[in-house]
Amino acid sequence: MHWNINLESYKIFCAVAEYKSFSEAAKKLYISQPAITQRIRNLEKILNVQLFYRDSSGVRTTKEGEMLYTYIKDSIDKINSIESNFVTKKA
Repeated sequence: MHWNINLESYKIFCAVAEYKSFSEAAKKLYISQPAITQRIRNLEKILNVQLFYRDSSGVRTTKEGEMLYTYIKDSIDKINSIESNFVTKKA
């Protein structure tokens, strides 16, 4: 079975997990909060799991969300490092 999950969705997931906030992740990633919410909903739908508990104080990862974070965090960090070291930034 092939899932069409792109790298950006995993980066967004990691940011939300780290900042424990959709709006804070949106600020850090320069993406709108509704776009972050939509990406997380799509990821949850594709994976068929709830990744975050949401309440008025923010978000926290579910057991499945914590497992996913553990699996992909190191890879995302490495990719971010590659991008910051090798991708030419426009002045």
